[in-house]
Amino acid sequence: MTDRRLQTGKLGEQLAKELLLTKGYLLLAENWRHPVGEIDLIFRDQATIVFVEVRTTSSTRFGTGLDSITPRKISKIRRLAALYIQAYHQQDHPIRFDMVSILLSNNNLVLKEATHICAAF
Repeated sequence: MTDRRLQTGKLGEQLAKELLLTKGYLLLAENWRHPVGEIDLIFRDQATIVFVEVRTTSSTRFGTGLDSITPRKISKIRRLAALYIQAYHQQDHPIRFDMVSILLSNNNLVLKEATHICAAF
C-alpha cells in the first residue's frame, strides 16, 4: 500500500472516529490487530459493542467507499469481532457492525461527505 493511500486511510479513520464520538459513542479501540486481521474502530454505544469498518475515497468514480465492502471482508470482520469478544470477555454485550464512508476532496484535504450506516451488516 502506498504512503498516500495509508495517509488517506488514516485521515478517514480519524474523521470517522470524531464523527462517532460526537454522536456519544465511547471509543474502546483503534486499529485493533489480531493475526487474522484488523478492525478499524471499536466503540460502545450504550451497552452495545460496535465494530466499525471505515472506507475512505477521494472520488466516487468507482462507487462509494461503502460499495467496496465485499462479502469476504464482512466475513473477516465478523470473525475478528468474535475474537475480540472472546479476548475481552464481552459475551454479555450485544454487538453491532457499522460502516462509515468518508469522501475527501481537494487533494484529500477537505471532508466532502461522511456517511454512517448503523447496523450495516
